[in-house]
Amino acid sequence: MDEDAISLAKDLQAFKWYYVASCTIIFFDYFLTLSDEIEFAWKERKGPVFYLFLLNRYCAMSFCVITLFAYFSPLWTFEVCNRFAIVEWLQALLAAIPAEIVLLIRVYALTGSRKLYIVLLSLLPITQCITVIYAMAQHGQNNALPLPDLSAQSYGIDPFHVCILFSDPVMDTLYLAGSILFDSIVFIITLQVTIQYHKIIPRALLLQRIQRDGTLYFGIILTGNALWMLFSLCSRPGLKLINAHMILTSVMISRLTLSLRRVSHERYSAWSFKAFEFSDTLPRNESTGAGVS
Repeated sequence: MDEDAISLAKDLQAFKWYYVASCTIIFFDYFLTLSDEIEFAWKERKGPVFYLFLLNRYCAMSFCVITLFAYFSPLWTFEVCNRFAIVEWLQALLAAIPAEIVLLIRVYALTGSRKLYIVLLSLLPITQCITVIYAMAQHGQNNALPLPDLSAQSYGIDPFHVCILFSDPVMDTLYLAGSILFDSIVFIITLQVTIQYHKIIPRALLLQRIQRDGTLYFGIILTGNALWMLFSLCSRPGLKLINAHMILTSVMISRLTLSLRRVSHERYSAWSFKAFEFSDTLPRNESTGAGVS
């Protein structure tokens, strides 16, 4: 093989094992948190956030199974991949939108049901949906990554058996810009409101948990999206979408939801807490009438 083919083979092998490691994380985390899911999701009242939680959690695991099959099964040829690679745009959208809707509901509760925040923030997920629809409508821009035909060679060709969408990097950048901006605004609102409420309820564990989990979620997702954008714009073809699946988004939003739900079940000596759908609502501030979820 020439040097370009060898370099591509190494990149694709790294791509595949990176994805295997990501899938391992989500399934390992699933078994770690399954008891919490049963206790704090299935046994509780099932509102809209409960179904968003299931969509976020189980869609990601389903995508893992399907994608791993496409990466390793000999039944998934390049011709099949080239036909269905465009579906990876929908996969990205289905991984992001349920998580963002959960965060919208939490912001709605945190800000005392102020609809203006939700209306403005909703424009970003809508923009992401429009970007994905527009990207999918571009003829010839959503094919599989072209790979060398080494089927007749005697040496191993496993690295080249992979299915990767090779889309326009500009579309990736527009989609990611909306996601990064959305998470940044949600993070700022979360910090602002929880700091404000700490002055009223300085020892509330729920406020501390919202700050901690919100900061952790924001840091991980921001890093992942930034890496996706950087690789998409600057990296070699085999590595451009190495972080595009964003499996950790599902892990983090599931952890965030279950963690806050667990705290809401604990009793406090000074304050009582009331469940809001699948979120956690603080007592209303008498002076502002605001509630926190």
